[in-house]
Amino acid sequence: MITRLPWLALGASVLYSPIVLSISPADIPSDTPISSLVSSAKANLAAGNANDALTYYDIAISRDPRNYLTIFQRGATYLSLGNNGKATQDFDKALQIRPDFEGALLQRAKIKSRNADWAGAKEDYQKAKKTDTAEYAQLEEASGAAILAADAERASDWENCVGHAGTAILVAGTSLDLRRRRARCRLERGEVLEAMSDLQHSIQLAPSSVEPHMNVASTMFYAVNDREKGIEQMKKCLRSDPDSKACSKLLRREKQLNKALARIEQLRSKGQFNSAVKLLVKTGEDPGLIEEVKEEVQEAKNAGYIHPKSPNGLLDSLVEMACDFYLEMNNRKKATPFCIESLNQNSQSLPGLLHQAESLLETEDYEAAISSLNSAKEHHPSASQRIQPLLQKAHTLLKRSKTKDYYKVLNVANDADELAIKRAYRRMTKQHHPDKAVTQGIEREQAQKKMAEINEAYEVLSDPELRARFDRGDDPNNPEQQQGGPFHGSPFGQGAGGQQFFFRQGPGGGGGGGGGGGGAQFKFQQQGGGGFQFPGGFGF
Repeated sequence: MITRLPWLALGASVLYSPIVLSISPADIPSDTPISSLVSSAKANLAAGNANDALTYYDIAISRDPRNYLTIFQRGATYLSLGNNGKATQDFDKALQIRPDFEGALLQRAKIKSRNADWAGAKEDYQKAKKTDTAEYAQLEEASGAAILAADAERASDWENCVGHAGTAILVAGTSLDLRRRRARCRLERGEVLEAMSDLQHSIQLAPSSVEPHMNVASTMFYAVNDREKGIEQMKKCLRSDPDSKACSKLLRREKQLNKALARIEQLRSKGQFNSAVKLLVKTGEDPGLIEEVKEEVQEAKNAGYIHPKSPNGLLDSLVEMACDFYLEMNNRKKATPFCIESLNQNSQSLPGLLHQAESLLETEDYEAAISSLNSAKEHHPSASQRIQPLLQKAHTLLKRSKTKDYYKVLNVANDADELAIKRAYRRMTKQHHPDKAVTQGIEREQAQKKMAEINEAYEVLSDPELRARFDRGDDPNNPEQQQGGPFHGSPFGQGAGGQQFFFRQGPGGGGGGGGGGGGAQFKFQQQGGGGFQFPGGFGF
């Protein structure tokens, strides 16, 4: 026969490992002396076996029900287990036998203090003649603070309400009224997480009450956007009250929303922004998650589960997602309302700041755009790949705005293609040709200057290399930024005989007297005598 040694080892460990089982009254001989029972109880308590200690105390008290010391010791054991109710009952019994028993009076005073039974606690301290102790002084301070907290709450003085309630709670940590009062005052101050801590304590003190569970779950899920904690709180509610329809309904809805949000995150990770945004906004008959959550938050506020001053964490997150997804789709028109709302709710919203910067660039408020992008960079250092290109563009445009803007001269957009630039050039040369300008009452010198600007702009924007340099913030015609330049130093070629101006007729025809096509060139040159000559048929 082959024996599996690991199983033998396991069997041996089970046979010989010490298994601690709680003792039962039947295990204790009926003739055990009371003194031995009490000694065994103390030994078990010292060893951390409080339940066994209670068994020995129960038997000892049943055989000697007038022994107030044993009753008191059992009460102290209950107290160590956190069972204040049972402890109080034993202290009451001990005091019935011996009303002046100091130990029972002091322990009962402490329990009453923790429950904010100020008058009862003071009476016990006074009976024990312990009114000169630090505990009694703390009791006096706490009882006074509790009154002040209630007064402050009625006066809507939320700061003092929180402060005084906190002083009282340092002594009366198990007072349900104080916990609820401070929770409300904290909510009024906007201290949502701190208020939830107080409500969690109130749940421990009264676990069968459904309303605090609903408060915590709704607030954590919708207001704080801590969805896991919201769901977990509903599970706790159903463990304490399996038949609660309110908790069951909210748990079901929170799980549905959590699943939908997981789907949205999955689509985002795949770059499927169009599909993701359709789950957020109204599409056909589907109102979208944003509207659904808005309605649910309002319902929770109407029911008193979410305080009006609580944040809108989940809703803000959904709005920011819509803003972000539309930006990723280059649909700034649809992004605008969501991005504005997102930035209003959170001044550090990354997509909100990016949208704001792009809008500021459109209105040529470059310094404000740079400020927005620097803020985004400060608060979102991990998003530099999205921020830096736009920031560089803003700096380039700011730099360009302080010099010549050739796009503005030709009245074309920064992203205009070659054909659009040529058309603009032809239109501008016809409009501002010196011959035509004179007939419109414009001085010849002014018209010549305008034509020089138009020609200079076209020379740069029609050349891909020069245009690329200009788009990077480098003006090819600025002597401080380049050497040689497209026009060998200056667009007006300062020569020995005076200032020279160049004009080139665009493709497909020219303006004013020149007639021809096919890209005919013309120029006017200021000679030493001050007159202008226009080869190519342009005479003034």
